Amino acid sequence: MENAATHVRAFTPRYYEMDRFGNATPLTMLSLFEETAFTHCEETEFGVYRLREEGLGWVLLHGTCRFLRYPRFREAFTVETRIVAARRFYGLREFVVRDGAGTELGSCRSMWTFYDVDRRRPVPIPGELLSRWGCDPSVPLTRSTPAFEPPEASRVDPSRRYEVRISDIDTNGHVNNVNYLEWALESVPREVHDSHVLTLIQGVYRHQVTYGQTVSVAREDRSGGGPGLSFAMSLYAGPERPDPVAYARTEWTPRDA
Repeated sequence: MENAATHVRAFTPRYYEMDRFGNATPLTMLSLFEETAFTHCEETEFGVYRLREEGLGWVLLHGTCRFLRYPRFREAFTVETRIVAARRFYGLREFVVRDGAGTELGSCRSMWTFYDVDRRRPVPIPGELLSRWGCDPSVPLTRSTPAFEPPEASRVDPSRRYEVRISDIDTNGHVNNVNYLEWALESVPREVHDSHVLTLIQGVYRHQVTYGQTVSVAREDRSGGGPGLSFAMSLYAGPERPDPVAYARTEWTPRDA
C-alpha cells in the first residue's frame, strides 16, 4: 500500500444541496468533508466499515471551518484532505475547498480521536495507519478550535427541541456530527440566513447523543455591533445531563446585494 498522505475528491453540487440563493449550504459542505474523510480512510485500507467490524471508529472532538464563498449550482470544485499531525489517540485532519481554477473557497481543521466503540474510550492509532498517512512525528498536535464559553441552559428556546430520529444515527451508533450543526443553525433567525452568509463555524463535541433522546438548543447573540453577526449555541440533552453535549460559535457577514 502506497502513502496516502493527501486525498482529493471532485464534486458538483446537486439541486437538493443548494440554498434558495443557488449556493451549496454549510451542511452540504460539512457532509462532503465527511465523505472525503471516509474515502481517504478507505484508501488506507482502514475504512469505516472495517473499523466497525473491529469495534473501532473515529469520533470528532472539535473543529473550525472558514468559508470565503460556497460553491454554486453545477460548479465543479474539489475537497482535499490530509492528516496534519497525529499523536497516540488523536489526529488533526485538514480540509481545503478549491474551485475549478484552484482558488481556495474554504478550509477546515478538525481534531478526532480513535475510539473503542464498545468500551467507549480512546485507543492508540495503529502505527501502520499513521505510516500510510505519512504523518510527520515532529509536527505539533495543536488544538483546532479556540476555547469559548457555551451559552447556559437558561437560554434554551422551548420551541427548539429535536427528538433524535433513526436517520440521525451514524455508524458509531450515535448522532452524526453534521446533525448537531443543523440543530444549532436552526436556532438562528430566518432573517439572518436571508441577509447574511455563514463564514465561520467553530464546534466542540463533548458527549454522544443516541436514538430516542431529545436535544434542546440555547442561543446567545455575541455580535459586536458592526455589520457582521456572531452567535453562540449550546445543545442540551435532557435534565439528566446539565452540561451541553455540544456547542458552537458562528460568524456571519452581510450577503452581497
